[in-house]
Amino acid sequence: MSAIIVKIMTRIGVMDTPVSRSSHTIPTPKGGGVGIVCAFLIGSIIIFPLLHQPYLFSVLALLITVAFLSIISWLDDLKQWPALIKLVAQIVCAIVIVICTVPISVLQNSSYILVPIILIWLVYVTNALNFMDGLNGLTSGVTAICCLFFYIYTQQFDYRLISLALFCGLLGFLPFNYPKAEIFMGDVGSQACGFLLAYFAISPLSQKSHFDFNIIPTETFLIFFVLFAMIYDVTFTLIRRIKEKDPLLKAHRSHLYQMAHRCTIKASVITLIHWAFSIWGGIIFVYFPPTSSFPIFLDLGLLLCPQLVWTLYIYYQTVKYGIKKW
Repeated sequence: MSAIIVKIMTRIGVMDTPVSRSSHTIPTPKGGGVGIVCAFLIGSIIIFPLLHQPYLFSVLALLITVAFLSIISWLDDLKQWPALIKLVAQIVCAIVIVICTVPISVLQNSSYILVPIILIWLVYVTNALNFMDGLNGLTSGVTAICCLFFYIYTQQFDYRLISLALFCGLLGFLPFNYPKAEIFMGDVGSQACGFLLAYFAISPLSQKSHFDFNIIPTETFLIFFVLFAMIYDVTFTLIRRIKEKDPLLKAHRSHLYQMAHRCTIKASVITLIHWAFSIWGGIIFVYFPPTSSFPIFLDLGLLLCPQLVWTLYIYYQTVKYGIKKW
């Protein structure tokens, strides 16, 4: 289903015309995310009755918010709305998820400190994947890797099923996007994927009647570990642009992965490097899960080392190619 819809969208999709900040040079249709989201939603709807499983209220809320966010994102692809409209839609979806997913008892026991943390996490990761969706297969491939790790290691059967649906939707899209792109995901795909991955990280809270910051469920860290390279890139770029007083809402080509591409590193190679970063994060989670015997700061060190090497390498390349303005 995903592949069929993506193929249709290559013919009727909105064209993404290259501009100064684009990594591609040929007008390419966008809207491949429509195939991903349609396959995800329909797959998630039919798989539960097929397996004689009841729908959790939190699962229904997730499907509705993803559908809403995808519609807003698709309309934005068509009409190029201001960024503020997308941000408001993301915040609304995040608020709905908090209300429908996190039990009141958990919020009460944590004095509601969790609410702003969850809201920021959902919105930040959603935008992070949107910002990183600039090279063929990078965001879609990383999302597929996240889904695979989550499917294997989550203890939550319901969310295992919907991660499988998203994984299948991505598999139907990737052959049309990597290594050469017939079509891009567009905001409809990147924002839906980002929101879903952010949700997978907080989904263990829906199973809790009590939450203790000193004993955070290990499963909560999985998505963070696998997405660490993308979160690092976005955070590094945000801090650097604040320091240089660049307008934060203005489109740019100064993410680390974009700088690597500007230094003539092939897009397909950069994508493979980011896939490797994600697999590395998953391996760290599997073999060195954050526990009392292996503290989280040691995991962060293992995650951070390749990112620092990658950052220094890109800096060296920019000096080599005489790129002064990031």
